[in-house]
Amino acid sequence: MAWSPAVWAAAGEGLSSYPASYFAEARPATAYDMVSRLPGFTLDTGNSARGFAGTAGNVLIDGARPTAKNDDLSTILQRIPAANVVRIEVIRGGAPGVDMQGQSVVANVIRSDERPNQLIVDTTTTFLGSGQWNPAGKLEYHGQRGSLRYEASLERLAQVWDDGPGVGYRLVTPAGGATRREHAQSWGIIRSGYSAHGGVTVPLLGGEWANNLTLQTTDYPSGIAYDGAAGTTRYPSLRKERSGEFGSHWQGIFHGFNVETLFLQRLGHREDDSRSITPTDNAVFLSRRNTGESIFRTTVRYTLSPSLSFEGGGEGAYNVLDGHTSFVDKGVAVMLPNANVRVDERRGEIFGSATWKIAPDLSLEGGARFEFSTIHQSGDTQSTRSFFYPKPRLLLSWSPFDDTQIRLRAERTVGQLDFSDFVASSNLSAYGVAAGGANLRPDQRWQYELAVERHFWERGGLVLSYLHEDITDLQDYIPVGGGLDAPGNIPHATSEQLTIRGTIPLDFLGIKNGLLKPNVYWTDSSLIDPVTGERRRISNQRNINSYYNFTQDIDAWKSTWGLFWGTAFSRTTWRISEVRRVNIHNNPILGAFWSYKPDADWKFTFGVDNAVPWRLGVDQFDYPVPRDTPSTPDVQLIRLRTVPRFYVQIRSVF
Repeated sequence: MAWSPAVWAAAGEGLSSYPASYFAEARPATAYDMVSRLPGFTLDTGNSARGFAGTAGNVLIDGARPTAKNDDLSTILQRIPAANVVRIEVIRGGAPGVDMQGQSVVANVIRSDERPNQLIVDTTTTFLGSGQWNPAGKLEYHGQRGSLRYEASLERLAQVWDDGPGVGYRLVTPAGGATRREHAQSWGIIRSGYSAHGGVTVPLLGGEWANNLTLQTTDYPSGIAYDGAAGTTRYPSLRKERSGEFGSHWQGIFHGFNVETLFLQRLGHREDDSRSITPTDNAVFLSRRNTGESIFRTTVRYTLSPSLSFEGGGEGAYNVLDGHTSFVDKGVAVMLPNANVRVDERRGEIFGSATWKIAPDLSLEGGARFEFSTIHQSGDTQSTRSFFYPKPRLLLSWSPFDDTQIRLRAERTVGQLDFSDFVASSNLSAYGVAAGGANLRPDQRWQYELAVERHFWERGGLVLSYLHEDITDLQDYIPVGGGLDAPGNIPHATSEQLTIRGTIPLDFLGIKNGLLKPNVYWTDSSLIDPVTGERRRISNQRNINSYYNFTQDIDAWKSTWGLFWGTAFSRTTWRISEVRRVNIHNNPILGAFWSYKPDADWKFTFGVDNAVPWRLGVDQFDYPVPRDTPSTPDVQLIRLRTVPRFYVQIRSVF
């Protein structure tokens, strides 16, 4: 039997179970298709911080989080055939014996014990409006022999990595000068490469032992070119990444305790080549980074009663980055602060929590994690720093009605430093060159969240939430001397976010089997600018995120069709002598698809993204001196029209 805590079946009002038959009308091909149909549920794939704790998404597989990070959650779900899924359970607000992974809501995909041997062929071709074909394909095999289960896949990748590139113009106004207009062309939509994955699960010591290996290589060429009366200026760049990841996970029952252990090893190599080619100047920025991460984690859970359970454990991790950069301008090497850096971190964490079902309609989850780490930096900067952070958490969930739950959460979270920020970086078409941050500290956030979730009309559910954050040591950009800035810490900031998301059945409008899924949030924030001393928002934070998905199942045609659209937004970044604002103008971000599944073994999908080319705007203000000194900036206004993408996907099961 695939492991799933027995108490889940009796968890009460905090659990909803959706059998495979619930999704039958949608004819799902994978577990990802099924998760996307859960009422009021929005997939969170987690984040990419170092370590394992605090980076989880909100989906479990057979009661456990996948032991993977490079291999993201959406990819893992797309590798699980829908025919192998027995049911999906959604736990809201916590339940005794359930590992919530620090989330308020999680979905648990329960697979069948008996899984047929399957060979799956999945091919996709994407055609860009600019005339470029991008083929991709995946070959998967899922097999079982007795209690031994195994899977393997080989994939040619062609991932959409940036929606923004297209053609348009640039208006350049030098300080005190006349405006000139130039033709602009941006490229870099598709990231291509190869991926290989293998996994095997066997019974061991009364539990299950799962191992997985993923290897991936990708290349991402991108850039922008401007053509005007003075000639052509080009900013090409190329990023090459190679990564490998091995995960090993064991989970079982030992003397009444649920014990889980895991080991994860990741290795990565990245090369960046960024160039500026103008009629009067050439510049080249090169970067090479090698990274590694080793994680070992043990968790022990004990269910004292159907209403009370405990969890505790520890995690140890070792992380390393070896980064080297160089910058040559007009044939002359330019020295950069922290161009050559090695950073290693030894980090540990112990944690404990309890979940108490106070009453059938009231539950409380409380606990704390204690993180301690030592970071050693060598190369251009020599330093050793140690950190200790307690991270308490409380989650109170109340269900005043069968279809309504109110959740209150108070939690202290601690961010994890991105080692890449310790090394010099560049974007020659934007801010130019930035130094590496030598004394970065992780940000600490006290989060206070109120969420109200209501379900209706069998397939409907909406979640309204409000989040307030008090932030210490926020990471933004700070001046470091020599006219350069770098990632650094701002003492204090606040952030507010109001979110509406969920699923609305549209049968009441006469649209049979129609579903509308809004995902909208508004944000506001405040901090003191480290250059000017004025109050502003957090850099690169969107003012609004507004996306909507519509789907309709048409049984008579064995088809599903749908629309996706998003609305305008803006985000601004403040640097020592530059303000850069990115925004979406006018037309919505619009896509459409039609999926035809004649039987359980074949699926054909036709779609278009950017069906109505939308306008990407970049407003850039470059000051000759730091922004706190009165001066007139050079102004660039870039306007690009995106190109449509058409794709055809064929999936077959043998």
